[in-house]
Amino acid sequence: MNFLKREPSLKEQKIFNNYYDFLDQTSFLDRIVMIMIYDFDMESSFYKDLITKLKSSNARIHVFKISNCSHTIENILEICDFMEKFNINSVIAIGEDFLGEFLKAINVFYNNSSIKTLSELEHRKHSLTYKKLKETIFIPTTGGGTEAHRYFKIIDNNFSQITIFEDSMDKIDILVLDANIVRESSLDYVMYYIFSVIANVIDILLIDNLDKEIKTKSLSMINKLVELLENGEGFGNSLLFREKVISYSFSVSKMVDEVGYGILYLYGNLIEGVFSVPRNTVDALGIEFFVREIRNKNSSMKLSKCFDMSDNFEENIKKFKKIYGAKDNLSFYSLNEEMVDKVKNVALNFLYTHGIIEKYRSLNFNGELNDKLFNYYLEGIDS
Repeated sequence: MNFLKREPSLKEQKIFNNYYDFLDQTSFLDRIVMIMIYDFDMESSFYKDLITKLKSSNARIHVFKISNCSHTIENILEICDFMEKFNINSVIAIGEDFLGEFLKAINVFYNNSSIKTLSELEHRKHSLTYKKLKETIFIPTTGGGTEAHRYFKIIDNNFSQITIFEDSMDKIDILVLDANIVRESSLDYVMYYIFSVIANVIDILLIDNLDKEIKTKSLSMINKLVELLENGEGFGNSLLFREKVISYSFSVSKMVDEVGYGILYLYGNLIEGVFSVPRNTVDALGIEFFVREIRNKNSSMKLSKCFDMSDNFEENIKKFKKIYGAKDNLSFYSLNEEMVDKVKNVALNFLYTHGIIEKYRSLNFNGELNDKLFNYYLEGIDS
């Protein structure tokens, strides 16, 4: 797989920056719609306005309330069974960016209903079809990072297999990126997601032979994201702040779609899914790990030669990590030692078999470095 020059996506996404433009301009005439949503979002005004729109279009409405937030194939197949029961042809997901990934996975398994395992998915990934669903629609309530790219994570319940899957035809059809909706989330909650976006930008910047235009854009984005962290409390719940979070998140998600995901994305998804460590925690730890390796002139990764950073970047990351990101002491999370070793091996195997090592040739990524990065995630970083 060539991570440096992606094949062009065959699917164009339709983007709405105003929720009510989306309602006015989208036809749901005679659709059979499933809405995926959390209980607490069902009390929002935008959800009630969506129901009104669907009813006025004679759409049949089925609501699937999300209670289990693990990206397991068992959860995906449960939702697909629900969809089969009601012959669903359109899905609207409303919630944090986790639901964006969920939506992509559901699209794959619902449209290819004979696939029941991750092994079957990997074996048949070049012959997937998309005929049963007319549209997938995502309305994020946070400034997450999954909006525009083609990837989703999925695991089985005993963690014997973990897949981060990609398919350009699985990208979400319609995105509603309205800052007024994101504004309803707490400030702390939105700022957690800035770490995810920064992690994705660092992944992009670490690519060997990165296109000069993308590198320039990525470095500029790092500065903008750190500025968001520095001024988040000052912005408060202003619409301008939420617009910036959405805009930067979407821009980085598009870059990920173009150049591919990276090591921080892999580990963030892996550890979040297996150990239930919050994503803002693992993203902040991963960022700090790489920043320290970049500063370390003796690092085996030799990052200092390929990544220039402003002097205050590490200081800012450490400061805001304590406020919005990771706990320095992760002993709060109960980690089964046998499971830790198993996941380490899964991660290293995944890095090699999917060619991610080739993407980061200069990083000298090997078993020892894999252990080091994994331990940073699970034990924190000694100051």
